[in-house]
Amino acid sequence: LKMAACEETYGFFPCSNSLGGSMVLIAMYGNVLLIGANLISDGSELLLEIMDPGLIGGLVLPILGALPDAAMIVVSGLGGSPAEAQEQVAVGIGTLAGSTVMLLSIAWGGSLIVGRCDLENGRAKDKKLTRGWNESSVTASLTQTGVTTDKATRFNAYIMVATALLYLFPQIPSFLGHEHDPEAALLGAVACFVSLAAYCAYQVLAPELQKRKIAAARQLFVRKSALKMASTIAASAGSVLVDEAGVIRDVALQALFEKFDEDKSGTIDMHELRKMAKVFLVSSPGAAQTPEHLQHSIEHLSQEMDANGDGHITYDEMKSGLQRWFNDIRTEHDAVRGTTRGARDSDSATAVLLDQEQQLIAAAGFEDALDDADDEDDGGDDESEKEAMTPSQIKMAAATKLLFGALVVALFADPMVDAVASFSTASQIPAFFVAFVVTPFASNASELVSSINFAKGKRIKSISLTYCQVYGAVAMNNTMCLGLFLMVVYYRGLSWNFSSEVTTTMASIFFLGLIACSGETFALYWGLVSVALYPLAIALVAYLDYGLGWK
Repeated sequence: LKMAACEETYGFFPCSNSLGGSMVLIAMYGNVLLIGANLISDGSELLLEIMDPGLIGGLVLPILGALPDAAMIVVSGLGGSPAEAQEQVAVGIGTLAGSTVMLLSIAWGGSLIVGRCDLENGRAKDKKLTRGWNESSVTASLTQTGVTTDKATRFNAYIMVATALLYLFPQIPSFLGHEHDPEAALLGAVACFVSLAAYCAYQVLAPELQKRKIAAARQLFVRKSALKMASTIAASAGSVLVDEAGVIRDVALQALFEKFDEDKSGTIDMHELRKMAKVFLVSSPGAAQTPEHLQHSIEHLSQEMDANGDGHITYDEMKSGLQRWFNDIRTEHDAVRGTTRGARDSDSATAVLLDQEQQLIAAAGFEDALDDADDEDDGGDDESEKEAMTPSQIKMAAATKLLFGALVVALFADPMVDAVASFSTASQIPAFFVAFVVTPFASNASELVSSINFAKGKRIKSISLTYCQVYGAVAMNNTMCLGLFLMVVYYRGLSWNFSSEVTTTMASIFFLGLIACSGETFALYWGLVSVALYPLAIALVAYLDYGLGWK
């Protein structure tokens, strides 16, 4: 039998009605959407460097962060006839539910697992983990290791749970037998947008979370600067920083250590560390070189590298710290590019930092940067500030990233929805389940990896920021994304026949929310329970639809 021709989205995007072709298109469009999401994320971080954290972090960034999911949700119900829209809107509800459950399970639980520390007197001990996974201590690990958050994080969990009640606006009429109720959809949309405005107002007036994000971004900047400088010095000596396996070379790192161990004592003291921090900032384009930022950089370098806290950094401590940073950044780099460990080529390790030509160019300016740091210590003027990006340049760079990211997301959301629908038809798998699994990872993969990587810091403030981001993202799904979805339902006159999907989503939020609101310390076993929530949610929807006949 001859397969019917598919209809190209916008008249030129490739399409396919076959199973294999749809899978290829999902992978292709998903990667493009991931690129767009990363551009939006990068542009948002740039804005935080120069604009008020309350206004930008509380109002603009949450909306931009939810944009990829929102685009998928909206376009799923706008095209075709009402009957076709009713069928394709399953992709929208799948994206909404899948994104929420992924955040509550994989992001929340994964962060707990990698960020766990020993629990002492009911609280996690920063950067201390003595109980592993061996058979003799596995029980102790499950109950005596975990994470602790601050009080502000717990309050954000309450907000997340409260916003889940917005699902009741369209769901209660549906339970009463009124699936086609445009007024309920409109009322629910209004309630969602009012809640969104209130949530953003709260973030603007109490920008504590945004300040944490700024601090986290600056710490990541210091880490990348340190790795790039080490790579630069290695290139100037005709070597590379890491080998093909991603292991830092001793000969390359020794050159860096000797540059800053001025008294040849075998350790880097606080005076030498201050000079090293200045070089990292001076030599990095766009660095914000204020005394406050410099002091924060010094403190971060000391915390990360001075393992025993004696005020001196040994060679082994520096190597251990840089290797850990490189592994984390490489993991995030591969996630953004969609590569796996087996797919890395022999040059991928050095590509994470700088390519060889860039390293050699940067090496030429290293001695100047070192001299600038010496001049500052002698009371000289800081001439290198001229090399830093100006606020207008940062605004232009941020606007460019945000614009192109938004255009990519807007342009490729509809083809992605069509590809998911085609795969669903060809495989006979309901579109909800396909969208539940596929689309959240396309739009949120980089955030998922960066959240888990940041939790590896094994500090209360690190896990607090990670969980605040998770709760905030779910709150945005419950307000902005749900509100837009309800507007599509109202505008197209669609029926609300998503009882199993809504029940599962609300159950997941209330279950994890009950855990999050019950205290500030969470033992490791809660992380395993949370991760199990993801497959259980899929199973629950299937049971409600086909076991109880809700569909």
